Amino acid sequence: MTTARLPLKDQLFTREKVELIAGEIKHVDSAFKADEFVTAVVARFPELELKARVAWIATCLERHLPRDFRRAAGVLVRSLPAPADPALSDGDFGDFIYAPYAEYVAQRGCTAEDLEFSLAKLREITTRFSAEFAIRPFLDAFPGQVLTTLLAWTEDEHYHVRRLCSESTRPRLPWARNLKLSYDVGIPVLDRLFADPTRYVTRSVANHVNDISKKNPDLALDTLERWRNSGRQQPREMRYVIRHAARTLRRADHPRALDLVSSQLEP
Repeated sequence: MTTARLPLKDQLFTREKVELIAGEIKHVDSAFKADEFVTAVVARFPELELKARVAWIATCLERHLPRDFRRAAGVLVRSLPAPADPALSDGDFGDFIYAPYAEYVAQRGCTAEDLEFSLAKLREITTRFSAEFAIRPFLDAFPGQVLTTLLAWTEDEHYHVRRLCSESTRPRLPWARNLKLSYDVGIPVLDRLFADPTRYVTRSVANHVNDISKKNPDLALDTLERWRNSGRQQPREMRYVIRHAARTLRRADHPRALDLVSSQLEP
């Protein structure tokens, strides 16, 4: 007899996970009412889907943390576990239970006054769980300042931060709100990341270009050819980026995309 698999929301958000973060927060802020927080959070889990649970936990954090946003965000960041190992060449999002931390920063800190502070906190959070969704409201509200920050982060020592620069500017990021910015706004960021030594980053770059290809095939292919001709990425990884980035065009039998991919076949 086959046991039914739990829905993803019930795998990622459980009482045990909520108790975990409550204990971590309590450890750095003795005034935090951990038991009340856990009870409030899990009471609504049966009626909420995955993304709604993220938003609900963020709301509960706001109700139980200090009223002052900067103090509260500081508590959250200090409570985080150690970052993902920056020496790795690949990885995953991290633990989904920390997604509400970035959501809380987006809800409370997307202001001109708190912009620099909030971005710094999102940088810390993204090394535990990707803040790619939470940073998009900041991109819409303060595009110039945030894009400048992302360009600087393309040289960050932590590969999760570098990946964030590509993911957060993707035109069709799954599960995320659409950006108000042009679909090609991330090209300067990608120009700095396509030669990254980590597959976690280059996979994101390729997914980003694939998004662009659905809107402007020529721009996507021009970009891939320019990168290939630069010689900055290792040939094997450049072949991966081209194949993965051109996959939608290849499935559509786009002649130029087929030619580009076939030209990259190993001898």
